[in-house]
Amino acid sequence: MDVDIDSLETLNLLTREGAQEASDALGQMVDTPTVIDVTKLLVADSADITADIHSGTKHGVQFDVDGKLSGTLLFTFDQECIDTVTELLVPGAASDSMARSSVTELANIMMGGFLAGWGDHLETGLDASPPTYLEADELDAFEIESLGPDTNSVLAFGSTVMWRDNTVGLDIYLIPDRESIETVLQEERDREDAQPQAQDTTADSGGFGFNQGSESDAGPFADDGDDGPFGSGDSGDETVGHDADTATADDSPFGVPDSDDDSLAAGDGDAEGEDGPFDDGADEFGFEMDDDAGADSISLDKLSVFSDLTKEGTEAAAEQVTMMTGIETTTEIAGITFTPIEDIPETLEDGDYVGTTGEFEGTPSGYLIIMFDEQSARNIAEAMMPVDPGDADGLTDMHESAIEELGNIMTSGFIDGWANVLQTSVEHTPPEFAEDMEMAFMEILTDQLGQFQTHAFSIESAMHTPEIDFNCKILALPNEAELETALDALDVDRQDETDVDPDDLF
Repeated sequence: MDVDIDSLETLNLLTREGAQEASDALGQMVDTPTVIDVTKLLVADSADITADIHSGTKHGVQFDVDGKLSGTLLFTFDQECIDTVTELLVPGAASDSMARSSVTELANIMMGGFLAGWGDHLETGLDASPPTYLEADELDAFEIESLGPDTNSVLAFGSTVMWRDNTVGLDIYLIPDRESIETVLQEERDREDAQPQAQDTTADSGGFGFNQGSESDAGPFADDGDDGPFGSGDSGDETVGHDADTATADDSPFGVPDSDDDSLAAGDGDAEGEDGPFDDGADEFGFEMDDDAGADSISLDKLSVFSDLTKEGTEAAAEQVTMMTGIETTTEIAGITFTPIEDIPETLEDGDYVGTTGEFEGTPSGYLIIMFDEQSARNIAEAMMPVDPGDADGLTDMHESAIEELGNIMTSGFIDGWANVLQTSVEHTPPEFAEDMEMAFMEILTDQLGQFQTHAFSIESAMHTPEIDFNCKILALPNEAELETALDALDVDRQDETDVDPDDLF
């Protein structure tokens, strides 16, 4: 299934609008300012998304959504969030049942705000089942079906809402059924074809107006006779959006070096004597794009296969770390996100980062960023050093050199699997150490990708080791148009051919 990039942008904006409505509902209930931390479309291994949902001591509230868009809407809360909400809504010593009732009611109100904009945009009502509260063990049993038989990946829309100075938050996952998302995306594409001129993709929000069984338009706080602490009840399906009886339609709110001579190649490559990717006379290393260089459409099926390759690429990079240090490393969530460029920095946890930035050229082209918190960088670098660097403050030249070497090996391991499957050559510059990774990161986003596209596909993964304090985040940012070309050429029958022979790399 090919999906139009503009359609993905529209649906991502709808998700953000829905999250804003949900955030506003939360703010009104707890009388606390709230903020949207990040909103994204995620294509990742179903097991990794499930693991992300399960992480921490979390409880959840689940809704089954039915209509033109059908699937699952899930709100997840860690214990701190549950305690905070309960104390704000039911001050004093609340029982476990009162805590569950408070959190369920909160999710019920937020659900109405989140789905209303979707229903208005789709010009149809969306039905939501009564909320189902999931204890931690029940949430652990929550499973997600993959997009199809040829992939383990899942498509999900995700948002995070934070409050109390970003110390308390909750996550929202909208996981549509494949058939319904295909229908929605096709309608979006038809709409784009019918109106080729620029159009406003901001969703009209339904506010808090959704049907909870009340005969009046009193809104979500109307008492329907049930005994919940807010009297809104959960006795039947709710309809939100365009056809909801009470709906309203208010507007809602690294520096990388130029280096032609030292670039490294991965994958099958060009045969000797053939034109390589730099034989066009270009003076600079890097991809050049026209003003209209953005991708038109992306194959969702192939994108999900590419997401599977990302997981394997992360594992290959982790193996390189183990080879160099003798320390066993493990990988965590790996997948592809489609995110407004302005939101990508919000995916980083607070703190200072160092690491490497590098550029890769071929099919696809883009940037690879490897980030460590400072303590992780020191620990992994010292594990690679033949001698003890002593107790010097900060990172020494030896630390920086070791991190650059590690970044080079990880970069090769990460992208080589792509090149093998795509039967293409992907070359990369030697990664350059960056002491201020946030500045280098923003430079790539704004000065490079941001000139040509409003959203970006980012390939996210992470690794860590229990033996020492070491955590690493890998972020690949392919050029949108180049990624489209790569996916067009992807032969899914070759998706298992990602093994890397170290002799081919070094």
